[in-house]
Amino acid sequence: MTKYLSTCLIAIFISANSFSQSNIKSDSLQFVDVKGKKQYYVNKGAGNPVVVFVSGLGPTMDDFFEIQNKISKTTQTFCYDRAGVGKSESFNNDRNLENISSELKELLEKVEISKPFILVGHSRGGLIARFFANKYPDKICGLILIDPALPEHRSMKRALRTDKEKVEFDAFYNSFCTDSVKYSATIRSEFKAADSTSISGKNFPSNIPITILASNKITKDKYSKADTKIKVDLLNAYLKTAPQIKLILTNKSGHFIHEDEPNLVIKEILLMINKIK
Repeated sequence: MTKYLSTCLIAIFISANSFSQSNIKSDSLQFVDVKGKKQYYVNKGAGNPVVVFVSGLGPTMDDFFEIQNKISKTTQTFCYDRAGVGKSESFNNDRNLENISSELKELLEKVEISKPFILVGHSRGGLIARFFANKYPDKICGLILIDPALPEHRSMKRALRTDKEKVEFDAFYNSFCTDSVKYSATIRSEFKAADSTSISGKNFPSNIPITILASNKITKDKYSKADTKIKVDLLNAYLKTAPQIKLILTNKSGHFIHEDEPNLVIKEILLMINKIK
C-alpha cells in the first residue's frame, strides 16, 4: 500500500469521526420517523429550488455546515444524518444505494420537500446522488457532485500495482469492511455495498444541469499522477453521455473540496440556482 493511498483513506475516516461534537444548534435539529426510526435533519432558509446535501461515507450533516449556512441565505437548504450516522438511528438492512435512496426519498416527502430539488453529494454521497437521480428523475432539477466516488476507479488503480502491492491494497480496503474496532457497522456495511450495488449502465440525466467538482491534485506518491489521470479520464467520459455536464478540476484541494475550497462550491451552487430559477 502506498503512503499516499493510506494517508488519503485514513484522512477520510478521521474526518468521518471528527464530527462527534455537532456544530448544529440543538434547537435547529429536527427529526421524523422513517420506517420506525428517528432520522435527524436541519432545514434552513426559504425559496426554490431547495438544495439537498448528501455527505460522504461517515461524516454527519456537519460536513456541510458552513456551506448550508451560506446557501440558506439565498434559498431553502436541507442537510441530514444518514441512517446509522450522527444522531440518526440505524436500519437493519444492507446499506446499499437502493435502500439509502429510498430512505432519502421518504424522508424528503415527510418534511414536505415536493418540488424538484438540487442534490449536492460528496464522495459516496455523489454516488448516492447519481443513483437517486436515475431512480427518481422527477425529483431532481440539478446535480452537483463533489469529488464523487467512481465505481470503476478502484479496480483500475489496483491494476497499476505490483502483485505484492495488490495484496496490501486489497487488505487495506478490506479492513473497512471487517474492522469493527475502527469502523461502525454502518460504515462497514456502506463500504461493502459500494461495489455490490452498481450504477454501471445508468447514464446521467441529459435534461438537467450537472456540475462535477473534482480534485486533480498530484502528490509525491509514485502512483498519484497515474491514479489521477484514470479519474480525470473517467470524468471526461461522462461528458459523452451528458454533454451538459460542467466539469471543474482543482489542484488546490484534496478529496474534501468543500472544506478546502468552500467558496468554490458555494459559487457553483449559486450559479446553478440562478440557472434553474
